[in-house]
Amino acid sequence: MDSSARSATAGHVFCTVCSGPRTKRDEQGLAWSSHHVGGSVSWVCGPCTRAHIFEIETGQPLTPLDLRQTA
Repeated sequence: MDSSARSATAGHVFCTVCSGPRTKRDEQGLAWSSHHVGGSVSWVCGPCTRAHIFEIETGQPLTPLDLRQTA
């Protein structure tokens, strides 16, 4: 499944890195980041945004990271 399909399925938003769901509480905060590439929007949760800030800022592709090892 490509990242845009994984990011928003049936109205639900998921992190394109860890596949975690975006909750109503998350919608109120600023932790999630949106990425607009090629006319599609993908979303990245707060922990993945922080873990991948270098890739996000430099426009590099995001790859999954096992956050359990970095916590």
